Amino acid sequence: MKRLTCLRDWVHENYRLAYVLGTGALALGAWAVVPEASPFWSLGAWVAALALGAILEPGVHVGSQLYGPVLSRGRTDRAVLALTFDDGPCPPHTSRILDVLAREKVQATFFCLGREVRRHPELVRRMVREGHLVGTHTENHCNLLFSTPGRSRREILEGCRSLALVMGQEPGWFRPPYGMRPPWTLKQARNLGMTTALWSNCPRDWQRPGAEVLARRVVDRARPGDVVLLHDGGGDRSQTVRALEILIPELRRKGLGFVRLDALAGSPGP
Repeated sequence: MKRLTCLRDWVHENYRLAYVLGTGALALGAWAVVPEASPFWSLGAWVAALALGAILEPGVHVGSQLYGPVLSRGRTDRAVLALTFDDGPCPPHTSRILDVLAREKVQATFFCLGREVRRHPELVRRMVREGHLVGTHTENHCNLLFSTPGRSRREILEGCRSLALVMGQEPGWFRPPYGMRPPWTLKQARNLGMTTALWSNCPRDWQRPGAEVLARRVVDRARPGDVVLLHDGGGDRSQTVRALEILIPELRRKGLGFVRLDALAGSPGP
């Protein structure tokens, strides 16, 4: 199990190389299964896969601006970073995270799913009441990389409408599920007057490696301007709650403070 975890972490940190090796292994395996086929067929299939990967990669890499502007890191002239939470609101984890943030006097940013907003509107109202920034994470958390322009627009628009019904105003921030965004998704977000946000510090809390490990992953990599990706929904987030209790004081000891994403971007939020 430990070896599997190490492999998974390596793939996450080196996904380009993993893609090249993985597609090469598949092409070689296909040729081994059908040895009468020309080796050039296998090589051509691999080259085609690499070309497709090169086209898709700017829509996957969180730091790429090729397909449109995204905020993955913010201003670095102040020793602050932004904590962000995806996939909620989801009881009891969202409530427990809000409790920690209130106790520590930290403002954060929540990217909410429209379907969960409609189930738990009281949690969104609490986010707004306590001064947190709320953006949309689409309505249903679908992978927009393989969605049509129409589907992308519907997902973003429906997610915004779900939030607007609860908050009384349209959200101004959007985060695509998994960070996947083809050019038309970014265009749809811009047309709706939204800023697309990704992240620069990802401790992979969905792996649930333990609260101490999660906190250490955030703290060791933390720099001014970071956008930290965490989750308050989409599964058991009890480790994330506990990690939050550890990492906030640790980051403060490191000299870092906390702001909402709009402040990190240098603009006042709605």
